[in-house]
Amino acid sequence: MKKSLHSKFEIRLAFERNTENPSRLFKSFAEMIDGINSLDYIIAESVNTKVKSKIVLDDIEKGSLIGRFWNELVVSEDGQIDNSPDNEKIEEYIEESRAESFKFLAERKHTVDDLEKLKEKISEIAVSKDLPESFNYAEPDTLKLAEAINKINDSTNKLSETESFELKSPNNEVKDIKSGTIKIDIEDVENALTDNEIINETEVYYLIKKPDFLGDSAWSFKHGNKSVSVKILHQEWLDKFLSGQIPVVPGDSLQVKIKQTSKYNRNGYLIAEKTEIIEVIDVIHNHNENR
Repeated sequence: MKKSLHSKFEIRLAFERNTENPSRLFKSFAEMIDGINSLDYIIAESVNTKVKSKIVLDDIEKGSLIGRFWNELVVSEDGQIDNSPDNEKIEEYIEESRAESFKFLAERKHTVDDLEKLKEKISEIAVSKDLPESFNYAEPDTLKLAEAINKINDSTNKLSETESFELKSPNNEVKDIKSGTIKIDIEDVENALTDNEIINETEVYYLIKKPDFLGDSAWSFKHGNKSVSVKILHQEWLDKFLSGQIPVVPGDSLQVKIKQTSKYNRNGYLIAEKTEIIEVIDVIHNHNENR
C-alpha cells in the first residue's frame, strides 16, 4: 500500500544586509532546495525503490532568506509487497539521515573514507528504526549519495566567505554550510566500488549535433537514435579543428575510434561507464548541406 510521508525542514541563508548582487543568493537558495530533494529521494529510495518526491513551500520569513518546507514522499505503489515500519519511523530516518549528510558538509568532509563512515551512520539510523527488517529495504546507493551531496555542495558556490546555510528540522539543526568545501571525487568513489574493469576499443560513426569550439568539453552526437556526449582526446586533431584547418559543422559525421570503460562491483552490477574518443579517423561531410 502507498505511504504518504511529510518530512518538514527549514532552510536559512545567513547574509549581510546591503549585500551586492542579491540575485546570486536566490539562485543559491533554489539550488539548495533541489539538492535536498535529490538527497531525500535517495534516502527514501532505500526504504522502497518506488518513490515519488516533491518539495512544497510552507512559509517564508523576512530578515534573512528563510524558507520552511515539507517534502511529500509517496513510498510504494499499490499492489507491491511492503511491510516497512510506520510513517513516523520512516520520517525520522529521512530527517536524521539528511542531518548527518549536512554535518558531512559542515565539517568539510569529502574523502571516500568519510563517505563510507556517513553511509555506516545512515545504516545505524536505519537499524534504530527497524528498517532492515522490512521486505524492500536496501542500503543507500553510495554513488548516488555522493552525487547528491556534491549537488548540495554546488549550491554554496555563489556564497561569500561570510554567508552560510543552516538546516533545521523538528529534531536536528546543522549550521555553517559554507562555500569552499572540496567536492567528493566521484571517480575515486567509483574506483573504491569497482571489483572488475573492462575496457574495449572499437570504431563507430557519430553524427555531430554540437561541436565544442573551446576544446575542453564534450561534443554532442547522435548515434543511431541515441544522443550521446563524448569528449575527444585526440589532441592533434582538435588543434587542427580549433585552428580552422578542419571544417566541421552540425550534420557532418565523424569516423572515430572510441574507448569504452565499464566498471562493475563485486556482484557484477555495472556502477559506471565512460566513452572517450581516442582517435578521429575521418570527417564525413553531409553533402545535402549548403556550404
